[in-house]
Amino acid sequence: MAAAAPCLAPVPSPSQSPATSPTAASPKAGDRKVVPLTAADEVELEEKHVLAVDDSSVDRAVIAKILRSSKYRVTTVDSATRALELLALGLLPDVNMIITDYWMPGMTGYELLKHVKESSKLKEIPVVIMSSENVPNRISRCLEEGAEDFLLKPVRPSDVSRLCSRIR
Repeated sequence: MAAAAPCLAPVPSPSQSPATSPTAASPKAGDRKVVPLTAADEVELEEKHVLAVDDSSVDRAVIAKILRSSKYRVTTVDSATRALELLALGLLPDVNMIITDYWMPGMTGYELLKHVKESSKLKEIPVVIMSSENVPNRISRCLEEGAEDFLLKPVRPSDVSRLCSRIR
């Protein structure tokens, strides 16, 4: 049995004249080639989703506002423990990046980073650490453990622009 023909008429190749093309009708002014979207194209059109983790409600609001102004969908949580719970339970299956404060009660952003990178389900999600403290050995340790970047607070729109290419 023959496969179903695509709904679009074939477009003549440059080597075919309209008379020898597989279509009988010749192109008219205003005709356009229509190319359907593929699944990969549709993924690119979807909004990227960032999980922002910070125990400070002010810092969460600032980072969420910057990310949203850059056209990202943002989910905010107030602890690394809560972030890990949501991710592990599959309640946030479409996260493209995690941006987390370093120093939080209960579980630090560094510990969250380690859990994410040790998980077979989550390890591909880029993690960015933020901190108001510029401590070189802390920054190095986070980057060595797999952090995508380390941002110093206050986070600025230019910091988010720099991260754009890394959001999967």
